[in-house]
Amino acid sequence: MDETALRIMQLAAQGFCCSQIMIKLSLDDMDEENVPLVRAMAGLCEGSSTGDLCGVASGAACVLALYAAKGSVDEQALDCYPLLLAQFMDWFKGSADSWGGIRCDDIIAFNGGRKPEVCGDIMLRARETLLGVLAENNIDPSLPREQTGAC
Repeated sequence: MDETALRIMQLAAQGFCCSQIMIKLSLDDMDEENVPLVRAMAGLCEGSSTGDLCGVASGAACVLALYAAKGSVDEQALDCYPLLLAQFMDWFKGSADSWGGIRCDDIIAFNGGRKPEVCGDIMLRARETLLGVLAENNIDPSLPREQTGAC
């Protein structure tokens, strides 16, 4: 078991949901804490509590926004931000058949119920893809948005 898989298991055991785990992994990369952000990410848990878009996907979109979106009146989104989102979501949608779809309810139904190993695997694969998308666009995941100007 690799370090990321272990960290995902630890965070899940601490009661964090998939979208929160996705953002916490990125905050860990930057050696940052942001309790209000992690708390806000709970709104995306379990398809925003409606079973809709998987929290891993919506959480990953927020991770990409953390690195590339506009965050203040004096800041502009990186030019590559729409591409980052498209690259990730294309991968997610293209991979979704293997876990049952892009909706939380569909994933749970396809896998015969809520199974931590299924969601953990989706998070691991999404994390690898996120890091790849960031690397392809010269964004260092260890640096906060203010310190990266890549793309």
